[in-house]
Amino acid sequence: MRAINGSAQKAPVNTFAPITHWCRQCDSHYPTHRVCRIVPAPVSPDSEVGVLICPKCSSYDIEELQEVSDAQ
Repeated sequence: MRAINGSAQKAPVNTFAPITHWCRQCDSHYPTHRVCRIVPAPVSPDSEVGVLICPKCSSYDIEELQEVSDAQ
């Protein structure tokens, strides 16, 4: 919180999720919550696993984007 004119106000909330993944199949970009899915996996100790699936083309060919220090 920050004080403005003597009253406390909350800082604005960022409503946009950062783009973190790229689908190689359809060349789309998505935040993590759009590509992560939980699917049943009977052989897993938890009976389910998390996988990355493109919401547009259903491809599993998803790559996590890496931040670069010299981006322009």
